[in-house]
Amino acid sequence: MTAEAHDPPVAQVSVAQEIAALNAGAWRLQYGDPLEARSLAERALALACQTGDDAGEVYARVALACYEMRHGDVELARREFESAKHFFERKKDVRGLMRASFGVSALLSRDGRSDDAYAELIGFVSDLDGAEPVDAFVIYNCLGITSIEAGQLDDGMRHCYKALTAARQLGSPDHLALILSNLGDAQHGAGNYEDAIRFLVEADEMVGQSRLAALAPLVAGNLAMCQLAIGAHEAAYETIQPYLNLSDDEVRIGKADAAFFQAIAAHTYAAHGRWDEAGAMVDRALLAAEASGESRVITHCLWVRGLVERGLGHVSASLGAFQKAEAYLSKQQDPYYPVQINRELARAHASLGQWQQAYDYLDQYQQLYQRSLGSAARARTQITRIQSELAEAERERDFALLKQAEAERARTELEMLNRELANKVDEIERLQAKLREQAIRDPLTNLYNRRYLQEELSNEIKLAERRHYSVCVVLIDLDHFKAVNDRFGHPMGDQVLIELACMLIGNIRGSDFACRFGGEEFCLVLSDIDLELALGRVRTLLHRFHALVVEMDGRRLDQLSFSAGVAEYPRHGRSPDSLLAAADAALYRAKACGRDRIFPAD
Repeated sequence: MTAEAHDPPVAQVSVAQEIAALNAGAWRLQYGDPLEARSLAERALALACQTGDDAGEVYARVALACYEMRHGDVELARREFESAKHFFERKKDVRGLMRASFGVSALLSRDGRSDDAYAELIGFVSDLDGAEPVDAFVIYNCLGITSIEAGQLDDGMRHCYKALTAARQLGSPDHLALILSNLGDAQHGAGNYEDAIRFLVEADEMVGQSRLAALAPLVAGNLAMCQLAIGAHEAAYETIQPYLNLSDDEVRIGKADAAFFQAIAAHTYAAHGRWDEAGAMVDRALLAAEASGESRVITHCLWVRGLVERGLGHVSASLGAFQKAEAYLSKQQDPYYPVQINRELARAHASLGQWQQAYDYLDQYQQLYQRSLGSAARARTQITRIQSELAEAERERDFALLKQAEAERARTELEMLNRELANKVDEIERLQAKLREQAIRDPLTNLYNRRYLQEELSNEIKLAERRHYSVCVVLIDLDHFKAVNDRFGHPMGDQVLIELACMLIGNIRGSDFACRFGGEEFCLVLSDIDLELALGRVRTLLHRFHALVVEMDGRRLDQLSFSAGVAEYPRHGRSPDSLLAAADAALYRAKACGRDRIFPAD
């Protein structure tokens, strides 16, 4: 058989090329023209099925899953992404695996699993230098959003700027508008409204160059939200006004983005005192947000509903809406909303004459507000530093590429730059590890926080079950701590918490760990110890705490005490929740019986 006999027919090659071109177009248009992207992917799918092009079929299914994720059946999209991921793993197709993993990551992020979403994509970073700009954009943009949602603004901004570089290489106004809008939204969350508006105004200019301007309402919503935050209510109305009467089909945006725009529009109307119109808008937005599971948009809708109820004079209903918004704060990481919701809760309680609750929320608001001022300053500094770093990195890369074309000397210089880049990667990894450590530490006491407790207590129980030993959980609550704050002030109260934390750390073994459970409540997890020994250790801690003297600004505080409850695995429970509940019940009995005592669980 001749060599020519192995070559596929010309017509078959032509069809394969057509399928590849259709899939490339569908992937590129997913943000700017999702309906056309779906149409191209459907044509690619039909051709691939007719010709038996398995890879072409799966690429088309990934593009269609992206459409379903934003506009249709999310669970269908999830199944398609997972199936495509397994297919591309078997084929060792890195580009296809990137695209499928992007979809998996985006849905993990939507479910609030930011760490898993980040882990899904971070391994592809080393492949992005040689990737197509559209794929580099998609991965870096998703990594940036995920990092920001996890509270890692510095890391997130670096990824976003790399996505911005890829978008400029791609030359697509739609991709530029999207990443600039995301950068603006990130800076808004950090309280840096000046840079946020700058990014969003540029995004709006990019939208104006788009063929369909499908992203225009999303950009307008983000810009109007910044304008509302700085009190520019008229400017916010002018921003959203062009899109108020457009149907979803004309706008061609996803369900979640449509709900977000509707929420911002309602907020703008509320800021103008147009309560009935704002109420109707926010009700529609809330239904759409709940259907799409977007906790951030739901939070915003409930906030606006509270503003509307207050504007209509329904004070109790206003409080109820703000309390529902508060319940959603734990489901999303945007630091903007805790500041706003705590402020509104303070106002609502004050309107009802509930002064203690109003004071408590006002105190939380002031703390969060001060923290946001620091966050805004850091965000501005980060932008300058990251821009400088990336500009320097680009200059180094261009210099290396130029020298590579010369001779052996250029290769040596490139190797040196690669080593420097490796050092930077190591530095970034160390910073990321530090950020992750901060995420599981209480900032005041430096003890582990409740999130760490939930994860590690489960692991400790599994280990104890395998090795057949006991684990004791101790819940400690400071006695009369509110009186300390009221009499001596919060700085003295904070110092008491710090001193107790130091005492706990200094009196446990390396196999044990201590956490701040919340407020003035602490938790000890004691490994390989029975109930009687644990009670003895906690009594020793209590005696030492009795002897503690805290001094500050010439004032002296002594005669401190705490109450504690102790539960033992497996006697009082075989799961973290059951053990904590048993210890909490014992703690409650200790406090009910006069405080300053330690009770075992029943």
